[in-house]
Amino acid sequence: MAGRLARLTVALVVLSYGAAEAIQQVKSLYTAIDLDACKAVGGSRGGEARLCKGLPGYPVYLAEGQSGTYLSVGPNAAGRQAAQQTLKAFNTLFDKSGRRSTIEWRFIVRDQRPVPYATIVRYFTQAASGTGEVLVVTRVTDREACHVAYIDALANADAIVLARKVADTMARSKDCPQEPSVEGAQGRSPM
Repeated sequence: MAGRLARLTVALVVLSYGAAEAIQQVKSLYTAIDLDACKAVGGSRGGEARLCKGLPGYPVYLAEGQSGTYLSVGPNAAGRQAAQQTLKAFNTLFDKSGRRSTIEWRFIVRDQRPVPYATIVRYFTQAASGTGEVLVVTRVTDREACHVAYIDALANADAIVLARKVADTMARSKDCPQEPSVEGAQGRSPM
C-alpha cells in the first residue's frame, strides 16, 4: 500500500509540473510596423530612423541604411546589437505594395504580461542574382536583441515553422552568436 501511495504521489507531482509547464506555453503575438504611425528619431547609417510601437516595454527601432534595413527591439533598442545587423543583400521590410510589415513575437506569460524571447520578421531581398524573402529570427531579452538565424523563405516550404522552431530553441536558450546561422535549405533568396 505504501509503494502504491508513493507512486500516486509521484504521478501527481509530475502532473502538477506538467500543468505548470502548460501555463508557460509558448505563444505568438503580431504587431504591425506602420511607418505612418512611427516617430522619427533622427538619421542613422545614411537613412531615416524611426521608433515604432511593439509590445509593452519593447518598442521597435527601425533604421534604413544604404544596404538595407536595421531592426531592433526593447528598451534602448538603438543601442542593441540588432540595430547594427542586416542581411548582406540589399533588403527592406516592405513589399512592393505598401508601407506596413509584421513582427511575430514569440513569448511566454509572466505576471500576466507577455515576455518576448524572440521575433520573426520577413525581409524582402534583392541582388544581381534576383529577389527573395528571408525570415530573420532575433533573440530578445530585457537587455539584448541580436540576429540568431536567417531562413530562406522561398527555399523552405514550411519556412515559418522552421523559424518558430529556431526561435523556440536557439533564440530562447542560447547567447547571441558571433554571426547568425543560415538554417534549412538555401539558394533561392539572396541573403
